[in-house]
Amino acid sequence: MSSKNLKELKDKILFQVNELEDETALQMLQEAVVAYSSPSSNKDILEELTDEQTKRLYESIQQANEGKTLTHEEVKQKAKEWLSR
Repeated sequence: MSSKNLKELKDKILFQVNELEDETALQMLQEAVVAYSSPSSNKDILEELTDEQTKRLYESIQQANEGKTLTHEEVKQKAKEWLSR
């Protein structure tokens, strides 16, 4: 990425962050920035998962490998049906 494109991206991100009013979203962004900028950012996130989270992750990967997935549109439709109950 050229330095011009990098600056434009940073400016866009800064603008979007300045428009945010959701404290939770801002805290999550701050945590992400800290995680990506810390020297330990090379550590494997899998090491931080609980056994249950790891199990569910691998189950999800297996389901995806078996083609047991939904499109974005299918998920939106299911959510719409669920929310209208």
